[in-house]
Amino acid sequence: MVRITVLVDDLNGANNNFECSYGFSALIEIEHVKILFDTGTKQKPLLRNLNLMGCSPKDLSAIVLSHNHFDHTDGLPIILKENPEIPVYVNNRWDEPIDHRGIKVPLKNRRIVENGSNIKELNPNFYITDTFYSSDYGGVYEQACYIKKDEHLILICGCCHPGLTIFLQNRRLLNLPNEVPLSIMGGLHGFKFTKMEANKLYPRLNHIILFHCTSHIKTFQKQFKEKCSIGIVGKTYEF
Repeated sequence: MVRITVLVDDLNGANNNFECSYGFSALIEIEHVKILFDTGTKQKPLLRNLNLMGCSPKDLSAIVLSHNHFDHTDGLPIILKENPEIPVYVNNRWDEPIDHRGIKVPLKNRRIVENGSNIKELNPNFYITDTFYSSDYGGVYEQACYIKKDEHLILICGCCHPGLTIFLQNRRLLNLPNEVPLSIMGGLHGFKFTKMEANKLYPRLNHIILFHCTSHIKTFQKQFKEKCSIGIVGKTYEF
């Protein structure tokens, strides 16, 4: 089973006892492996929500950071404090000068993803995409993750600054099938599908779950109807 629990978000509230905060972070559980995808902005809400899951930083196997903006990186120190040797997977343009830059990732923790690949050392069904550029906010580089569950793919994005389409197209270079059921979750920023693109995707889409920075919520709801929902902090999505 694959479980993804939202630990940080600011779009649509939180389940009981969980705390909303700005940015995005999600706990990915694949079998016995726990991977933190992004770390939000504030340390205390991230740790509080992680602990509410019965999990501590020491239980984490790795962190994946989608892009170097503060609202996806700045919760990191509280994880490193309790798990100082944890590997942190960053994209291959991490040190490029950008606006809204996040905190530094210690060199000893960095695992640079040179090209999109299957991260077998974490799980044979876990993939990190290639790095793509967006001109948003003066320029930013971003990666995303795929998880393969039987004949089903789950794509999780941070802000999707380069656009969702380019991450979907990246399946081919990752040797992942295009014609299988797909779930998408994460922030989608200013991206939206054309009517033709949405109609083509609709038959294969199981869910699209919107978070954080997503601008065109009503468009996605109109295009994908009951398959579209808005994420909630503390909710666990099982696949």
